[in-house]
Amino acid sequence: MLWKKDDLLKNKTYRIEDTLGQGRFSVTYLAHVVLNNKRVAIKTLNPDAPMLQNLTPDEREGYAEKFWNEALILERCKHPHIVKVIEVFDERIQGLSFATRYPCIVMDYIDGIDLGRRGEPQLPSRIALRYVQQIGSALMAVHSHNLLHRDLKPGNIMICTREGKNVAILIDFGLARAFDHPLTQQITVDGYAPFELYSKNEPKGTWTDVYGLVATLYVLLTGVSPESALDRHDKDTDVHLTPPIQRNPKISKHINQAIIKALALMPGDRTQTVAEFLQDLGVSRPWYVPFPQWEVDRWIQVVIAIGTLGGLVGAVVAVISLLR
Repeated sequence: MLWKKDDLLKNKTYRIEDTLGQGRFSVTYLAHVVLNNKRVAIKTLNPDAPMLQNLTPDEREGYAEKFWNEALILERCKHPHIVKVIEVFDERIQGLSFATRYPCIVMDYIDGIDLGRRGEPQLPSRIALRYVQQIGSALMAVHSHNLLHRDLKPGNIMICTREGKNVAILIDFGLARAFDHPLTQQITVDGYAPFELYSKNEPKGTWTDVYGLVATLYVLLTGVSPESALDRHDKDTDVHLTPPIQRNPKISKHINQAIIKALALMPGDRTQTVAEFLQDLGVSRPWYVPFPQWEVDRWIQVVIAIGTLGGLVGAVVAVISLLR
């Protein structure tokens, strides 16, 4: 384990309390801010991960840099249904001959349970759709920054209470898969991974996260994960997607059809965006409308143009008033 209880990070800013969980590439710690005792979660690279140990030093540094850069982008994704990133910093562990870099993402600690540990295998449609709408709006925010989650599944969606209501929070982004190396591209949860995540040549895009979101809705409504995309693609097997309505007759026909369309095997046949999928479901559009990701000088030009237009309108109104 990289750190143990009471270890201090970032010049004694954070004190480690416990380990929250470990993945193939990362480990997440429970910590608190020394100054005010606020609890936080800190995610960093997992030194015990066999796949990371098999990378060369240069490959590992490249992966750490990619992890860092995408974490900075994630920090800008402000949304009520995305776990809040407080800051990103580097911690270095000195070895015999060199220091190893560990990028750290400090996030709000969410006191709740993930949907993978929900009490009911099948959720009522209205509850499942509400969670999917909330997470869908969060994904739209992520996609507006040209970032993908890549690891949508019930275990990466936390349910907590806000103002007396249960809400869904998106956590634990699959930043590892952004790094172009065979070891970091391997899939662990078949039912939620679209075919393109098994293939280096297939393009990834918003449709990739659509698949994970819809597979999550599938399991929330049926209690069973959809058939593996890899098995469905294998011509030597006779595996096909089971329509969710066959596993839960209470599902409406239009929701059943929206799910089948969005779980199409090949990316080009699939629902392309989260907004399109939410519309197909018939749920209200999420409140989030992404702003264009322009450079500062572009925004300045827009503001000047708006100001000029406003001045022209004012001048026209004044002339009309004089002519009356």
